[in-house]
Amino acid sequence: MIPPLAAQLAERVPWFAQLLRQVPPSLREDLFADVKHARLPDASPHWLPPCPNTSLSGCMRHLRQCKQRALLYLIWWELGLHGDIRISWQAISAFADGLIRMALSMAEDLLAPRYGRLANGRFCVLGLGKLGGNELNLGSDIDLMFVWQGNGITTGGRQALAAGEYYSRLGRMLIRLLSEHDEHGQAWHVDMRLRPGGDTAPIALSLEATLDHYLEHGQTWERAMLIKARPVAGDTKLGAELIAGLIPFIYRRYLDYTTVAALADMKRRIDAQGGHRDLAPGFDIKRGRGGIREIEFTIQALQLLHGGRNPALRHNNSMKALAALAEAHAIDPRDADHLSAAYAFWRRVEHAVQARRGERTQKLPPDYANYLAQVLQEPAIINRMRHHAAQVARIFAEVILPMDAEAAPWLGNAHPPLGTLPDAQRTRIMHALAAIDSMLKRGLLPERSRQQVERILSHAMPHWLRDANGVQAVEAFAELIHHIAGRATWIDMLATHAGALRWLTGVLAASRYLAQHIARDPSWLEWPLMHQHTELDISDIVRSIAAIDVRDGEQARRKLARWCDRGRLLCALAIDAHTADALTVSNWLADIADAASRLALRLCAHELGLDPDFPLVAVALGKHGSREMGLTSDLDMVFVLVDSREQAMPAHARDAAQRLGRRMISVLSQAPPFGAGFAFDARLRPSGHAGALVTTLHGFIDYQWHHAQLWEHQALCRARPVAGPDVAQTQVAQAIRDILAQPRDRTFLMTEMRAMREKMIKHLASKTPEEVNLKHDPGGMVDIEFLAQFARLAFGGCAVGTCATLLGLPAALPAPRLREARWLAATYAIYRAMDHALCVELWHSVARIGMHPEDKVWTTCRRHTPMHSPRKLRRTMRRVHRIFHTWLQAGAWE
Repeated sequence: MIPPLAAQLAERVPWFAQLLRQVPPSLREDLFADVKHARLPDASPHWLPPCPNTSLSGCMRHLRQCKQRALLYLIWWELGLHGDIRISWQAISAFADGLIRMALSMAEDLLAPRYGRLANGRFCVLGLGKLGGNELNLGSDIDLMFVWQGNGITTGGRQALAAGEYYSRLGRMLIRLLSEHDEHGQAWHVDMRLRPGGDTAPIALSLEATLDHYLEHGQTWERAMLIKARPVAGDTKLGAELIAGLIPFIYRRYLDYTTVAALADMKRRIDAQGGHRDLAPGFDIKRGRGGIREIEFTIQALQLLHGGRNPALRHNNSMKALAALAEAHAIDPRDADHLSAAYAFWRRVEHAVQARRGERTQKLPPDYANYLAQVLQEPAIINRMRHHAAQVARIFAEVILPMDAEAAPWLGNAHPPLGTLPDAQRTRIMHALAAIDSMLKRGLLPERSRQQVERILSHAMPHWLRDANGVQAVEAFAELIHHIAGRATWIDMLATHAGALRWLTGVLAASRYLAQHIARDPSWLEWPLMHQHTELDISDIVRSIAAIDVRDGEQARRKLARWCDRGRLLCALAIDAHTADALTVSNWLADIADAASRLALRLCAHELGLDPDFPLVAVALGKHGSREMGLTSDLDMVFVLVDSREQAMPAHARDAAQRLGRRMISVLSQAPPFGAGFAFDARLRPSGHAGALVTTLHGFIDYQWHHAQLWEHQALCRARPVAGPDVAQTQVAQAIRDILAQPRDRTFLMTEMRAMREKMIKHLASKTPEEVNLKHDPGGMVDIEFLAQFARLAFGGCAVGTCATLLGLPAALPAPRLREARWLAATYAIYRAMDHALCVELWHSVARIGMHPEDKVWTTCRRHTPMHSPRKLRRTMRRVHRIFHTWLQAGAWE
């Protein structure tokens, strides 16, 4: 008895009905089990029992009957039970492996009476394509490659053959068993065109000849093809040796964008033969726009790019490779999810199309909409197809820019008009383009690079000509081409990766800081190819600084310089791309400074021959201490020598501490590559310049309790031990907490802080209404910082950051003050965002902000911050300064 659901499926899927008729009624109960108990094909004897007839025809019949039975179960699993398609393609691949192993054994036995066997010979069948990736479909060909190793001639048969001839005959017999048609059809269609040399080459090559072919003559498409190579039958260790030998050919140790360019060109040629590009009868699920092949090309391109430097990406299965790429941040995890979902969807559609009549096709039939909606139970199938096609096409274009667009000629004399630019700007652009043209004519780059540069300019120039900083961008691009002359792979990358080109187009116009860094170090062009440029990157940098070996002082300094520079640039990139808010970036910069301080202390102690636990503590103050750093922030720091026997501390220990402190400052402040490149300020130490660089903990406590002025306690509100032995840091941190927690006269605080702020405004504020000093003017950053320090001294707490202190005020304080505190914290974050953005885009300080609405600083502020106009900034600063006076007057906190 056939269940109603199966009968319905048989009406809709003729091939299923045909296969079902071949199954005895006694076996149908096993076939029609539910999802939990369904049996799926594999390589076990249940699915591949011994062949009862060892003749050629008997072997062929047995293989085909096994295959047809397996397909029947798979169609029922997918279209009857609607089981997981991933399980389906794994099952059919496992079954194919077993079938090929059985067929190879049959082939050896069939050849043995005439030719015997080769003693100590080795033969391996490698699966390529979907077989190699364990992702076969119902109508797949199986792409095979044969490799052998051995010497001598066969023995035990009527005719002796040399090793090469024997393995060629063995390979042909295997193909015949699998691929030849008889009354039962084929077991599997075998495609050998991917073997070394293609159709004109021997059917089987030795291991040495195969390696020589690829390493000497291999082409780009063969690198992509070999990603999926997998030993499936015979001597699989021999196959593994071949794959291991091919790793240097498949995966290059550098990022090889030339390969992506070649893949893009190959995809373009495939598209030209692909027929329908839009969803309609005849649309090719595999080759069409947004289909299976674009998913596979995207994954393989990223594997070829990054797999040389990251072995974890070297998977032959597409979905495992995609997951590894997402984990390695080589693709946005959201895009990886889109590709994974689309791949599973298209594979379901593909299997449904193939199951209909048992055809090896990926083209939609004439009535595809109704048919697919019924057999897949997808009423909105058309919408889902359009959605997945659009997502895949978008991601594919991000990785591999379509290569069929004509490039406008920007180099030479025949370039498009430059619009209505002033003569001076027009002249600068012409000089920059002429410089690019000259560099390309010198022969330092291959001929294709000129076409690639033209393509880049065709994309970028229209944007740059509309941008206020467009001239800067063209000049920066010319400088970049100068620096990468001789390294065509960077140009190939920009011409083939839409995301990278779009990013560079914006960055060169938006940020002078970034443009200069990228021109000096073109490896930063890779940044848009990596995703989740966030805390993970900074954490990696912090860990890398911590892992630096201090035994080679020069190398340690160089590595420290490189990692600090990388960290600053990552922060600048995050600011430009809006991938992190201003306070997060400030925290990252502080993390880098902390790591640099710890490394500097460890390195200098080693060079001076001091114990690694020498009790010197580096205490960060200012914006470093409060974790509110900008790209150009100084390191404000004091050094405290901690010892349980302070009074009896020997003089040589104090001298060593002074030398250690001075050497630390040198490491942290020297310009790269000889140091970390921070500006350094030690004036906040006890007694300022008049005091010793290093003070003992006893002296520090005595000074702060009995001699320090109020401004010095304000500075301590942002103090944070960042380097030194843990126990010593704990002691210093506790001493600072005790100093700040002492009872204070709130009226005295208000009076003194108002007077101090008035003096600062008198000496440091801007002198003209045409400019604003966002740091020192009334209502600027210092107003808010003073109020946070007042709150910490007046009401306690343990936060060191300005925003954290304001947001952490005791809930019992007056509600209006708490509301003002929240607004001040939000305003301070906006000020920090302005500081970051102006530094990154214009290398401009917030100490001089022009107040004309057309000033370029406002273009930057509008692009990156909520502070859109001079008028809004004036209004905000007036409100900040009013709150400043409110908080520091009698009765405000009652």
